[in-house]
Amino acid sequence: MSNCGTNCEETLREIQRFLDGELDIDLTAAINRHIADCHPCGERAEFQRHLKALIAAKCGTESVPPALMERITSMIQSPPA
Repeated sequence: MSNCGTNCEETLREIQRFLDGELDIDLTAAINRHIADCHPCGERAEFQRHLKALIAAKCGTESVPPALMERITSMIQSPPA
């Protein structure tokens, strides 16, 4: 984390929601300004953006095998004793 203060802390705390487009317009604009001016936070945002894209490309295309889906569903519905 960079040492430029509260803005960095807030930016890094909200970076995932920012990248997912889940923030209101004012906070999105503030984070955009911050990452444009703060090299460490800008690099962190860019790394997270690339990581999300890589995960989506590698993991987003395969469907879950039916047997695995049944097993997961069963485990969720029947917590361990």
